[in-house]
Amino acid sequence: MKSKISVIIPVYNGAKYLPRCLDSLLAQTFKDWVAICVDDGSVDETPKILDEYAAKDKRFVVIHKKNAGVSAARNDGIKKADGQYIHFMDADDTLDNNYYEEMLNASDDADMICSGFVSNSKHSANLTYKKQHALNTLFGKLFWSQALIKSFVWRYLYKTDFIKKHKLKFDTSLISQEDAIFVLLSFVFANKLIIVPNVNYHYLFNENSALNKNDKAHHDKLKKQYKIGKKFRKNYAVKNHVAFLWYFRKLIKIFF
Repeated sequence: MKSKISVIIPVYNGAKYLPRCLDSLLAQTFKDWVAICVDDGSVDETPKILDEYAAKDKRFVVIHKKNAGVSAARNDGIKKADGQYIHFMDADDTLDNNYYEEMLNASDDADMICSGFVSNSKHSANLTYKKQHALNTLFGKLFWSQALIKSFVWRYLYKTDFIKKHKLKFDTSLISQEDAIFVLLSFVFANKLIIVPNVNYHYLFNENSALNKNDKAHHDKLKKQYKIGKKFRKNYAVKNHVAFLWYFRKLIKIFF
């Protein structure tokens, strides 16, 4: 079913918070969306919850698959998406009720549309905007989005044709930092980035998520991949002649 926005939601054992995420979509003032919910081999109540929502509202499209990780799940969602825009949403997060309406109203034919966000995590401070910005240069995109630090893919609406034209996809070898690499690579190709004020994505730091599971081998892998992500960000900034934004990334936060 074609729609204006294809919302791609990977889910792995997300039953605790999944209903609030899906209800957040139902509460949107903008109604022309389809949620592609990719059940990544969940063994809790996730499959049941997704099927119940899909039975009640045809805008929920459910894919059940064997566990392959969040990157593979998002890539599966991209293949299925046929809306004009794609939004990657996490299954434990929510949106302002007017999120999609405000994002589309500001779109101005940009390949990427960016919102602020509110976080409950001590690891990531809020980033909200009071003024709209239309950005064509890589320096401007990186400065106003702070994507070298806050490189969360769920902050953006992407034109679907843009993603498919440039064959953008998530690295399935990564369980962390995959969204940072996706976002930063997309900045190079985007004709324009619009920063949208006064509307926010609500990020929930879930200590029991697949990413944050309490396992030493898992944590060791995350540390290694964080180093991979940090190295990628630094090399990206140097290669694209915006090294200033990397080396002074902590100082730049005082402007926000």
